[in-house]
Amino acid sequence: MTQKTKARIALTAFLAACLIPSAGMLLLPQGEAAANQTLAPAPRLFLEDGSFNTQVLDEVTDYVADHFAFRQEMITAGAALDAAVFHVSSEEDVVLGREDWLFYRETLDDYLHTNPLSEQQLFGAARTLALLQEYAQSRGARLYVTVAPNKASLYPEYLPHVGTPLEGEDDIDRLIPYLEGQGVSYIDLFAPFRETDEVLYYHTDSHWNMRGAALAHDTLIAGLGKTDQEPFFDGSYHLGEPHLGDLYEMVFPTGMKTEEDAAYDREFAFSYARPIRSAEDQFIQTENPDRSGNLLMFRDSFGNLLHPYLADAYGQAAFSRAMPYTMSLLDQTGADTVLIEIVERNLDWWATQAPIFPAPERVLNGVPPQGTAQARLTAAEDGLLEGYTRLEGRLTGDVDGDSPIYVQLGDMLYEASPVGEAGEGVPFTLYVPAEQAQADTEILYQFEGQLYTTGAVSRQ
Repeated sequence: MTQKTKARIALTAFLAACLIPSAGMLLLPQGEAAANQTLAPAPRLFLEDGSFNTQVLDEVTDYVADHFAFRQEMITAGAALDAAVFHVSSEEDVVLGREDWLFYRETLDDYLHTNPLSEQQLFGAARTLALLQEYAQSRGARLYVTVAPNKASLYPEYLPHVGTPLEGEDDIDRLIPYLEGQGVSYIDLFAPFRETDEVLYYHTDSHWNMRGAALAHDTLIAGLGKTDQEPFFDGSYHLGEPHLGDLYEMVFPTGMKTEEDAAYDREFAFSYARPIRSAEDQFIQTENPDRSGNLLMFRDSFGNLLHPYLADAYGQAAFSRAMPYTMSLLDQTGADTVLIEIVERNLDWWATQAPIFPAPERVLNGVPPQGTAQARLTAAEDGLLEGYTRLEGRLTGDVDGDSPIYVQLGDMLYEASPVGEAGEGVPFTLYVPAEQAQADTEILYQFEGQLYTTGAVSRQ
């Protein structure tokens, strides 16, 4: 065989190999996204209004990049090579730890104390939760909050070398005194998990396992004062369904490595009020005729394994993944207990995502002097709370970081949630009756413990 023939064969083979991924898109079924991945949608030649889509070529590029044949298999092979040879993760959001443990990279800020919440954010989160607790009490319900620990907070010995944590406390430890100061009912999950020698989180997932969910249930039930429910954690269990970790799936999208998990011998007695697609559903309702009480839980993905345990403990239960928290669900469900759960890495949501509920009315004695702080204020009819307008703003200048924020609208005074997007000054958000939203406005705040007013504030 001549050198020229060999060159042609090699070139043909190379071109064929290059064409396989593209040609495979026409012949093979479309691949699905792995774990938390979001694939680019199919490109559109025309927009909904009938106009030509000027971004169509960019959309084609993104679509092909996400959907070419054998993409996931190639990613998995490359990731396996990186892990075996260089002991690193090929997925930027995942950290490859010791003994094949995987960690969510986002949790490293909490572990290293590199991006702590400000004191104002800590106060704002606690004060807003106190306002929610006040609202729940006005509806005849009790409200509690809890925080699911980051895996890195419980098992740092399995982290790779990521640096030495800076001096200072974890955000959750800094937040607790503020919660106590505001009278917020907090149920601690960190202590019971740290006191247990058994590993209660998946090695290749960011969440607790079934045993961890059982311990969380037992701790929460005790904190909620639910005396008619027996603990799960120390009960008998057997080997359950193998678990495919979410972090593992992000790194190795076609990998098949699973972890053993537990299943308790005691069966759940609750039933779903309506069929669910998966534990990821935005809203889940359950009922158990053998139990009493009505629970409303605002939860995140840690509730995927936890919610069946809590559903078993209450006669009626509703589990919402809505963010911001929509407190109208309290009236819709008639719950007598509200539980708010959030994972440690998302504590900043409590400082930035204002919940949706009517701002409480307040009474002012006397007229405060005018201060030097400046205020910006905007109004929005977002439709999230019928009959109400959302006002949000920011105070800059001489304002205490732990100042409550009041908004005077004509003759009415409301307290705002001192939370909002991170930035300079003190943010605030509140929902007020739509007919009141356009009244003359002043913002009241504290500086060095003294109450001041901004004077008249115009809308932007």
